[in-house]
Order: sequence, then C-alpha cells, then structure tokens
Amino acid sequence: MHIRWLRWFAILLASVVPLSACFSDNGGETAPSTAVFIHLGFLPGYTASQATALSADGSVVVGTASTAAGNRQAFRWNAQRGMVGLGYMQSGTYSSAAAVSADGSVILGNGDSASAPPTPAGIFRWTANAGATRLDSPANAYLCSGSGLSGDGTIVAGTCLQFNSEAFRWVGNAAPVGLGRFGGGSDQTSSAMAISADGTVIVGAGHPALTGAVMWAADGVATILGMLPGDTSAYAAAASHDGAVIVGTSQDNAQIARAFRWTRAAGMELLGEAPSGVIGTAAASISGDGSIVVGSGPTSGGEAALIWDASHGWRLLASALATDYRIDIPGWTLARATWIADDGHTIAGYGTNPLGQTEAWIVQLPR
Repeated sequence: MHIRWLRWFAILLASVVPLSACFSDNGGETAPSTAVFIHLGFLPGYTASQATALSADGSVVVGTASTAAGNRQAFRWNAQRGMVGLGYMQSGTYSSAAAVSADGSVILGNGDSASAPPTPAGIFRWTANAGATRLDSPANAYLCSGSGLSGDGTIVAGTCLQFNSEAFRWVGNAAPVGLGRFGGGSDQTSSAMAISADGTVIVGAGHPALTGAVMWAADGVATILGMLPGDTSAYAAAASHDGAVIVGTSQDNAQIARAFRWTRAAGMELLGEAPSGVIGTAAASISGDGSIVVGSGPTSGGEAALIWDASHGWRLLASALATDYRIDIPGWTLARATWIADDGHTIAGYGTNPLGQTEAWIVQLPR
C-alpha cells in the first residue's frame, strides 16, 4: 500500500502520545504521572509489524515484520535505533522473533534454512556478533519452534515434531532434552510455551484435552496443572520471574477461553470475568512479580488488548489507559497485548493504526 509522504509524516508526529494524569498507587497516595504510547513503525518495504516480547526493563522490543506478499522478518527495536531487521538463518527466507533476554542482547527466533540439514521450521539464537545461529534439532525431528528464553539468554524452551509434538529444553550449546509426552497410545503429545526469567520453570501443555496445562522444573520433572472445572482443554502461557505464579488459558466445550492463575498454594483459579463486550479472556504474559497480567479477548468486531490486576480485574487496555491516565489514542485499535516487561512498566502488543495497518506498539507506564 502506497502512503503519501505528508500523511505519513502526520502519523509520525503523533507516534509518541503522552498520557498524563493522576493515579492512586498501592499506598493510596495520588501523584502526578505520565505514561507514553509509542507506535513502532515498519521495516523498509514492509507493511505490518507485531511486537512479541520485551527486555526486562522494556527498552528493547522484538517482533516480526511482514509484507503484503506474506514475507516475514524478525526485528529488534529500541529508542536509539528504531526498528532493525535481524535477517535469517543461513539460506533462509523468513524469520520471526519469539523472545528476548533480560538485557536485550540475545533474541530467540524461528525460521527456515536450506543449509544441511535443511528445515522448513527451525530455531535460532540471535546476537549482534553472530547473527542468527541455528540450534540443533532433536534426532528425527526437522520441525521445531522456539517459544521461551531465560533472562540470561542461555536456556531455550520450544516444541519439536517427531511422530508427535514434544516439549524440549536447550541449555547453551548442548543437545536438546525432551521433556516427555502426555496422553495415551499414539496420541501422546506436549508443547512448551514459555520459560521463567530465572530459567527454573518451563510452562505449556501436556495433552491439552487429557492433561491440560503443565509445568516442568529445572530437573525435567513435570507437574500437571490441569484446567478449570468443567473445561475441556488448557495450556500455560507465561510464568513470573521465579516461576511461582503461572498464567494461561482454559477452554470450555464451546471454545470460550478463560484465563487462569496458578500458584502452589492456591492451585488453578479463574483470573476473573471478561470485561463487557469481550467474549472470553486469554492470558499472554505476566510481570516479574506476578501482579499484572496482559492478554486479549475476542469481541464482536475483532480482538481487544486486555490488562488484569487484583484491584481491577480484567479491563480493556484502552479503557484502563483512559481511566488511569485520562488518555485516548485516536484512530487506534489495540488488538493484542502480547508481553509485559519483567519490571511491569512496559506493555507490548499490536493493533490497527489510523491507516488501517497492523502495527506494533508499546505503552510505557510511569515508574
């Protein structure tokens, strides 16, 4: 889509929106504060972008840019350099970013490679010095997807397809270690969705319908978290910094999603009802201390980014910004909140910009 320069310049002028108001903190005191909404733009020649993960302090954003023809490339964004493409694995044609280390220096991605052994879907670890370095796949598996990266960038969680899918852990340059499958007979399966920042807990699903959500400890021992009462499937999507709090999504037989929160003390609990106009809730990410959850839910017109805390329950992210900071983001639809930084002060996601394009954004909350 061709965009007239003057029109785009006007959008750029509005790319950083200050959100100013007063808010009540945990101590009940009211103080002036400012939050900032930033849209991240696109790679040159690309027409869409989606943010998928943040560094611990929210200063580095990673995600995937795409063209109208469907070409995809992983990106890294910071305020100093803007959006920069990460390229591909050797002889690859596409890439996407799934996670980033605490300091933003290591990025976990997925892509293809024609180099031996060729793969249509493999995992890479990216650094500025080495570029996209492919991780070894398990024996007899050539389709793998990375989903989680520890804060120090040394431990990777992902899923590979052999005869069925299985969750795996990669530590450094060692061979991947399978975390086991769940279910019966030829229907056994498992998948890894995320890893805690300290690297001690991997979360995901066993057999989504037979066992529901699962967590694995550092020694590989699995704990079945299950699903909410009456539901038919579930998966765990994210963990707090130390893995003590886990969030995920459980579905009923009508495929209505309900976000859950799990701790050893309380077990699995419904995270709260969806806000008005939203049909179900899906948790995507949790702050390091486990106090804030972000995600999304379907609406009659598409999707809506959501935020949860114990004081307010689930709210539309756009409504929360309007209520807490008296701000409107004109022309934007915030579709999905995909990540909240470990420190809880930056939220990443994507939505529809005033020109009708899918674009990545972040919201920086006051410290």
